Parts: sequence; C-alpha cells; structure tokens
Amino acid sequence: MKRNYKSKSIKSILENFVEQENLVDGIFNIKIKEAWEKAVEKKIFDYTKEIYVKGDVLFIKVSNPILKQEILYSRQKVIDLINEDLGKEVIKKIVLK
Repeated sequence: MKRNYKSKSIKSILENFVEQENLVDGIFNIKIKEAWEKAVEKKIFDYTKEIYVKGDVLFIKVSNPILKQEILYSRQKVIDLINEDLGKEVIKKIVLK
C-alpha cells in the first residue's frame, strides 16, 4: 500500500489555522485596539475601558466624560483613521458608553 501525501506550504497551513473563527475574531479585535490607539491621543486611549465591534459599529467605553465629548466632536476623523489603518472600510459608526 502506497502512501499518498499531498504537500502543503507552511503559508497555506498557517492561513487555514488562522481562518478558524475564534482566531479571526481575536486577531481582528487586536487590530481594532491597535488602530484605536493610533487614531486617538494617548490620554484618550488611557481612559478607554472597553472597545469592541459588532457589525460595522465600534463600541467604546470611556471613563472620562470630557474625553467622551472630545471623541464625539472628532468622530468621523477617528472612523477614517481606523479604517485607513485597517486598510478597508470596517467601521461606519462609533457608539460611546
């Protein structure tokens, strides 16, 4: 009996591994947090308590109400910076908590 192995590149094996749903979601959440950190000032990032995405909406919990207002005023600019960092239009709306 002859063994018939199909060889796969390491790249294709890693791509298949990363495409598993939990890993894709986890990696996406990390990318969103990194994009958020780049898009806002350090003081805003330091007061960010929670950040997650549902669909095309970015939900952010900020503990300082003054900084929350600052984000509201520059909301579209932040959305544009995050989408630019991600390389595609992922976020269409920001909801602050």
